[in-house]
Amino acid sequence: MMNKAKDNKQLKINAKCPCCSGKLFADCCSPFLHEEKFPETAVQLMRSRYTAYSTVNIEYIQKTMRGAAAENYASAETKQWALQVIWCGLNIIDPGKQSQKIEDDEVEFAAKYITGNLLHILHEHSQFKKINERWFYTCGNLIPHQPTSIKDKDQCPCDSRKKFSQCCGKA
Repeated sequence: MMNKAKDNKQLKINAKCPCCSGKLFADCCSPFLHEEKFPETAVQLMRSRYTAYSTVNIEYIQKTMRGAAAENYASAETKQWALQVIWCGLNIIDPGKQSQKIEDDEVEFAAKYITGNLLHILHEHSQFKKINERWFYTCGNLIPHQPTSIKDKDQCPCDSRKKFSQCCGKA
């Protein structure tokens, strides 16, 4: 579960990682976001990019893209958007090959976020390429999804089993 993002939001090292891996932030995405090490697989990069969006770390997002993805990237607009979104979960549908020995991989994911009272699901087949031993996001194919209305009494989409108004809806 993630509350509304704030500029330069810092997560506690002993908090659960926003990428929904079930690991602590310190043992999951933190080393990547702080450039202590680089993701070894495309799915690790995917998870760290989700966490970067949820913490409004737009610099990391920009540093981890190449090709078509980087050509049309607008960091100011992305930051504004990320600040207005409540991130509430990442589901890795297909993690790809998860090998350190390949140069290209694809990850299918669904990221849940809320704007206003609408639940959106960003469902994408993302393409990744390894360049000089580092993984980069290069492009993605979105799978269309219709936003759905969410009410205060509904179960929160972050899977906390709480009512939306008592969880992510507090933001």
